[in-house]
Amino acid sequence: MFFSDIQGANTKVSRRQFTKTFRGNTMSKLSARKRFTSFILAAWFFLNTASAAAGELNFKLKPLNGGKKLELAKLLEKGPVLVSFWATWCHPCQDELVHLQKIYEVYRDSGLSFFAVSIDDAKTAGKVRTVASGKRLTIPILLDPEQEAMQNFGLSNVPGVFIVGKDGKLLYHHIGYKPGDEAGLDVNIKTIVGLIKNPELSLPPDSSALSDTTGSTGKEDK
Repeated sequence: MFFSDIQGANTKVSRRQFTKTFRGNTMSKLSARKRFTSFILAAWFFLNTASAAAGELNFKLKPLNGGKKLELAKLLEKGPVLVSFWATWCHPCQDELVHLQKIYEVYRDSGLSFFAVSIDDAKTAGKVRTVASGKRLTIPILLDPEQEAMQNFGLSNVPGVFIVGKDGKLLYHHIGYKPGDEAGLDVNIKTIVGLIKNPELSLPPDSSALSDTTGSTGKEDK
């Protein structure tokens, strides 16, 4: 129908040209869509990170052992707070928690507060206490079943460790876990504890010096 007014050899040439042009335009549109999608994802990540850096981090979470909800803003009045997000179905999380417990035992009276935040929902929340008991965890555990605190920190998967300064700004973060990562965390905690004891000192201008993102994250068992 489109070629009804074209005769002979020119018909074949025109059809090839049309097909080539059509495919080129289609690929161009697909490429544009991919670029647009990449832009949206990058913007979403930037906005979440910017929010964290702007000192807007906060949460109100219920402790595993009961009692009133704890608010991050109130906890920060006493000093910096370390928050470790984890889940019972995340194997790297549990490996990290074992080492985090040891670090907690060393620095629990340093002025740095520690909290392990479980993101388990209603389906797996019952396992939190079992894991805590089995791993002999004494680090305070908070519950984030709706994963609101996790999202507030811009975290999309666990494990993830964050240290928030007394002013509410992010001092350190580490996403994922692999054996040996705890050594880097320990070094950074020593730096932050040193700042607590010597407030006249300050962090390096490049805050990324206390940030890293390596290791494995967990996938929920189906």
